Amino acid sequence: MENEKRDHWSEVLKRRLQNNERSEEEKKTKETELFTKYYTEWRGGGDKDTSYNNIPRFYYRLPAEDEILLQKLREESRAVFLQRKSRELLDNEELQKVFHCPSLCQAASQ
Repeated sequence: MENEKRDHWSEVLKRRLQNNERSEEEKKTKETELFTKYYTEWRGGGDKDTSYNNIPRFYYRLPAEDEILLQKLREESRAVFLQRKSRELLDNEELQKVFHCPSLCQAASQ
């Protein structure tokens, strides 16, 4: 008798689907909320560890062709960097002095 009163599960499901018609925007909003919720849970919660904020940025995108000022700035900074590094290198005379220094050769042989 109890089984007769209870609807079949497929009928209940069909009625539920008919009553639960939402607009596309509501569905997308709900989907986005659920995705965000599950994604943050999967990632390990919120931003509890903020130590990565102290890491300096090591990559900057290359400037686009229409960003002339940024291109010029990049070229100038590269030129200054290369000049500074070339000043740190030994010139040819200094290399010859180091290479042919007799005091270093004698100390090394002893």
